[in-house]
Amino acid sequence: MSTIRHLFWDFDGTLYNSYPLLHHSFRSGLNAMGLGQLVTDEALMKLIKVSVFHAATWCAEHSGVDVQEIMTSYRGFHKLEKEFPAYDGLADCLRRLHTAGYRHYLYTHRDGAAIVQLKADGLWELFEDAVISTDGFPSKPAPDALLALMARNHLTPDVCAMVGDRDIDIEAGHNAGMSGFLFDPEGFYSGYPAELHASTLTELAEKLIL
Repeated sequence: MSTIRHLFWDFDGTLYNSYPLLHHSFRSGLNAMGLGQLVTDEALMKLIKVSVFHAATWCAEHSGVDVQEIMTSYRGFHKLEKEFPAYDGLADCLRRLHTAGYRHYLYTHRDGAAIVQLKADGLWELFEDAVISTDGFPSKPAPDALLALMARNHLTPDVCAMVGDRDIDIEAGHNAGMSGFLFDPEGFYSGYPAELHASTLTELAEKLIL
């Protein structure tokens, strides 16, 4: 791990705590379809933590409604999201690591709103490159986006790590041959085989800056 100097960051649930917004959008979508009583708020959050599509699939199976109809309703509310709350210590973590010689890259399933938010918070200048949803790569855990980022920045997997809050983030990194650093503030993936675990961004930075 001492050779790693290039960090590929997930956005939702890693840099920014967007889960409450995702939950609100999904709940609003269900309510609009008359499915508001289908699942409790706590159970819905656990489903969304796996993935939004996983939550939609569960709701489809338990309601008889087509999964794409549920996703369409969710997206209608999701596109109204404009600002995302940063996790505590985000700016300090990114800047401390950058000063220590680490370089940052963004790999997110979100669209350009992720870059807009980073720019608004004065953090985009710390990033070297990015892949977002509109770039058209297969979704995680496919390694294609990470392989493309490494290729165009002339990097090898041994100096890279994917940083994310879900198993698909870590799997994407492993599938690309790089390490996986798990940011898990709720302890949702306790015991998951990642090369590094951290419950706060401050802890993550401290573990990397020796």
